[in-house]
Amino acid sequence: MPIYMDRHNLPGVTAQDVAEAHQKDLEIQHIYGCRALTYWFDEERQTAFCLIEAPNKEAVSEMHKNAHGLVPHQVIEVNSQIVESFLGRMEDPKILKEDKNVFLNESAFRVILSIHIKYSKKDQILSIQNNSIESQKHYSLLQNKLTQFGGGKLVEDENKNLLCSFSSAKQATLYAMEIRKSLLNEDNYTQNHIKIGISSGSPIENSNDFFGETTNIANNLCFISFHNKIMISTEVADHYHKEGFNINNNSPEIKVLTQQEESFINRLLFKMNASLNTQGFTVDDLAKEIGVSKSQLYRRIVAITQISPNDLVKEFKLSVALQLMNQKNKNISEIAFETGFSSPSYFSKCFKKRYGTIPSIYIETISQ
Repeated sequence: MPIYMDRHNLPGVTAQDVAEAHQKDLEIQHIYGCRALTYWFDEERQTAFCLIEAPNKEAVSEMHKNAHGLVPHQVIEVNSQIVESFLGRMEDPKILKEDKNVFLNESAFRVILSIHIKYSKKDQILSIQNNSIESQKHYSLLQNKLTQFGGGKLVEDENKNLLCSFSSAKQATLYAMEIRKSLLNEDNYTQNHIKIGISSGSPIENSNDFFGETTNIANNLCFISFHNKIMISTEVADHYHKEGFNINNNSPEIKVLTQQEESFINRLLFKMNASLNTQGFTVDDLAKEIGVSKSQLYRRIVAITQISPNDLVKEFKLSVALQLMNQKNKNISEIAFETGFSSPSYFSKCFKKRYGTIPSIYIETISQ
């Protein structure tokens, strides 16, 4: 049976009110073929999120409506493994089951890290086989370090970035700095292979994807992370400050984006994706789409990423091309034109320079 998560906006409601509503759900859940698994309540943001096994979304809303009248504002279907990876549990804690007088005041708000590691040595690009070996080693490193930083959760995103979920901005930031330090201390590696972006948010916001908006922002920040910078959203920095600490934005390892910079990057990457397969699309065209002059575009991109707009666009195209190749359902020519390269030969040249092998050999290797 499908599992759904819903969001309730509940101004003026207390944790005890939500606990009582949950008990009322449990009393009548069988009538609607539902099973109310658990819930989270965010007192600061006055929101509650319920996790329910149900035949459909309508059954979820009807159960709530007839149990206590708190009809959800949004309901989405979720993957149980992903929910547990991000939030740590799939059912009520044992103490809640044993004592109905106990109520939860546990937020579903999370700080999300997006991590990408480029597997390149000082004088060569690693082979695909060694890529896999290094990937497994670094996955173990990331997992082992989590135990030192407040029990964060590790999950693999569909675009092959690694995602980590934390309830604390401090722990997430310290974890990111520790991972960066550990990887840069590996003597056989270059000084330009770690990309980390950190964002924060709730499970359901504007999209129908579980943590979709937060994950998308974290991935965007990860993508624009060059020269081993940890890119941090304004909201994460604010929460870090609320926890009693300050982020040094002058540090060579961290950049906190302003809200304007964050909005600019999200809009920029959206426009780049929308125009990806448009032949002849130039940086001049991109500037017009964004609504700035070419010189303004250059200054703003360099200020945030420390690379040129041309290099950023090429990196974006190649990263999308790599994802398409990993899906194994298109040939090289299709991928080249779909990602806006003028010809398959130019695409192969750029791909080899970036990844150390030509596309045909890469496809052959991952198909074995």
